[in-house]
Amino acid sequence: MSEARIRNRSCAIVLDGDKILLVQHEKYGARYWLLPGGGVDFGETLAEAAQREMREETNLEVAIGRLLFVSESIPPDRHRHVINYYFEAKLTGGELQLGDDPYLVDVQWHRIEELPHLDLRPHVGQTLCEWIQSGTLPPPSLGNIWR
Repeated sequence: MSEARIRNRSCAIVLDGDKILLVQHEKYGARYWLLPGGGVDFGETLAEAAQREMREETNLEVAIGRLLFVSESIPPDRHRHVINYYFEAKLTGGELQLGDDPYLVDVQWHRIEELPHLDLRPHVGQTLCEWIQSGTLPPPSLGNIWR
């Protein structure tokens, strides 16, 4: 490894009744869903990053709430290390529109019960579904959930 770094990624969990907002990326020939979010810039708080990324990816404004849980993504070859921070968020404005990031290909509301069956990265679909349906938060740290 030429440069060891940890990437901090903040994301926002936005619910609307029985639906959750997701964005779809296409990278290296693979398409998969993510919670809206992205890397934290130097000097930016985790909450500010989640709010900015939501605006950039979906054109929506949100109020960031509590930090719900954290996960890590470390592949077996250890070529990268991402710490993911998951925040509650409430819509406050904007009109849903796909951002201009070249990896973004779609933004959609998905039914909560679909989460375990989607290619959601990191792989937190089952965890999100259980939390939303039961109201019981997962442990504060899910550990390394790379697949």
